[in-house]
Amino acid sequence: MGRLERYILVTSGGAFLAVLVVLTSMIWLTQALRRFDLITSQGQTFKVFLVITGLSLPTLMLVTAPIALFIAIVYTLNKLNNDSELIVMSAAGVSPWRVFRPFLLLSVVVAAISVMISVDFSPRSLRGLRDQLTTVNADIVTNVAIPGRFTSIERDLTFHVRERGPGGVLLGIFIDDARSSAETTTYIAERGLIVQSDAGTFLVLEQGSLHRGGGAGKNTSTVEFERYAFDLSQFGAASAASLKRPGFRTLAELMWPAPDDQLYQADPGRFRVELHKRLSTPLYPLAAFVVAFAFLGSPRTTRQSRGLAISGAVVAFMVIEITGLGSGGLVQRSALFSPLPYFLPLVGIVVGLISIAGLVEARVPASLQRLADAIAARIDRLQAA
Repeated sequence: MGRLERYILVTSGGAFLAVLVVLTSMIWLTQALRRFDLITSQGQTFKVFLVITGLSLPTLMLVTAPIALFIAIVYTLNKLNNDSELIVMSAAGVSPWRVFRPFLLLSVVVAAISVMISVDFSPRSLRGLRDQLTTVNADIVTNVAIPGRFTSIERDLTFHVRERGPGGVLLGIFIDDARSSAETTTYIAERGLIVQSDAGTFLVLEQGSLHRGGGAGKNTSTVEFERYAFDLSQFGAASAASLKRPGFRTLAELMWPAPDDQLYQADPGRFRVELHKRLSTPLYPLAAFVVAFAFLGSPRTTRQSRGLAISGAVVAFMVIEITGLGSGGLVQRSALFSPLPYFLPLVGIVVGLISIAGLVEARVPASLQRLADAIAARIDRLQAA
């Protein structure tokens, strides 16, 4: 690789990393704020908060990587043209394919990393995320529940303890379970103790009462008890069941599900969507690169506006991305639509390569180009005045 290729690769690679970090951080921040209750209401440490939110980063990078690559290539090509470097290269006899090669290398690297994340890192991180959430839910009652504070173990399930006694005894226990739409169950007990057994983990309540009610206008009932075992293992069981979802499975499990897999038999469409989404992952970074280069790879003088060319590249890339994301619903309905996640990025790659080869011109109509140039010239004159 010559100095020219290294220069282009370093410039575009640096831009890609910068954009990837910014985009992923922005999306991660919105996800992290949704988990901030781990600290505020569930008493977890900041380290646990970072671990849980950080496990979503591989999945987020699958979404942001093609967009970051597209922005990086558009930025690099526009910078090379504005600095007249593309024009000088063309005048010196440098082939467009020589400029093409470093961008291709960067795109292949991004596509390869996307495949590794999609096949291995993403399902593994999702399983790790679920394991961490399961651990947090199990530890809320035993270790984290702060006396005097109402703690949400999960949605519509609130736990409160007045104080802790010696030997791990919990005093003044209040549990409000509104997870059922039919009725709300409230447990009140003088004391309780966490008990581990072969059957699972239980919070054994003593000297208390159980109140059931269906809301205003419906009958309520109260039952007093000496001892009552509240099952804490249900949270882990729910998590274990979620591990069977398509997003948590390896590529081999998606391609060859077990014949007796009840979840697959109940909804094979979800498995089909996840499988084709993973297999089509490397096509989108390549399509982002080819589309950007087809519109912006040719040199232009400073008198020629590149705004419409950039707009055309953005529109073409958005169509590919949005169609790829939106094809999941059709693929889930019928296997006949399975080629959709591959079709449009492949069309963008093929048409873009034909355009780069000079057989088709990926430019805006001349009339629109002249109009854009006139508007740009008018703006320049107004700014000068």
